[in-house]
Amino acid sequence: MSSQSGLSAKTIIVTIFVAVCIIGLVFFGVTQMNQLTSTREALASTQNDLTTAQADLALAQASLANTETKLSQTQSDLTASRSELSDTQTELQTTTQTLEDKNSQLAQAQADYTASLKTLNTEKGLSAELQSRLDNLQANYASLTTGYGYVLQDPTYQQVKTFMAADSTDANLYVEDTYVCEDFAYDVITHALQQKIRCAYVSIRFFGDNSGHAIIAFNTTDRGIIYIEPQSDEEVNLVAGRDYWTQCVIASPGHYYLDPATYNDTIDRFNVIW
Repeated sequence: MSSQSGLSAKTIIVTIFVAVCIIGLVFFGVTQMNQLTSTREALASTQNDLTTAQADLALAQASLANTETKLSQTQSDLTASRSELSDTQTELQTTTQTLEDKNSQLAQAQADYTASLKTLNTEKGLSAELQSRLDNLQANYASLTTGYGYVLQDPTYQQVKTFMAADSTDANLYVEDTYVCEDFAYDVITHALQQKIRCAYVSIRFFGDNSGHAIIAFNTTDRGIIYIEPQSDEEVNLVAGRDYWTQCVIASPGHYYLDPATYNDTIDRFNVIW
């Protein structure tokens, strides 16, 4: 009886130990299962988060690609705009230069018009003055020839030389605004008329400032028209386009002329009035 009780106690102990072990193993297994389940859930959540992140990344990459495309287009548009701006600036500069040129041409045209108008008015005044002088000469001629019953004669070249040598007009003093080139010419013409010699008044116009000069001429029977400077009795080879004093006046031996310092004496044109 005591032996069965002892065996039974061992059996109970073993059974309890086994039960404890089993319970421990079950508890351990349950714990491990819980941990595995938790890990699986965490993994599933992480995978979901990863999937979401990958989707967001894909969207971000798509948005970035779209933004890069727009940026490239914007850069292309900016380059085109810069090119158009450069072309516009070039056109503006060209237009501005053209406008400046046109303004300069207009100013020059206005200046030319003003100068031409001034020249025209001067020529009108000169024409009126010459007409008045011509009328006076004609009146003098009529008064000198009235009652004489003769016709003025063209002289020979030698008669001109003799007449000019005897005439003393060249000894007169030139006085500014009082006794000038026209007066020298008128006096020689008057003296020639008194000796029945036909003598012409020659009006010369210079380039530049509308200045002029007056000399005389004879239509010689043997050498044609001879021009004379009445202030010096020197012959003149009168040619338009030449300087009067240095290129046209045939200076006497030992004499010479310089270009005028105050005006241009290049001959523009001349008129011979008989």
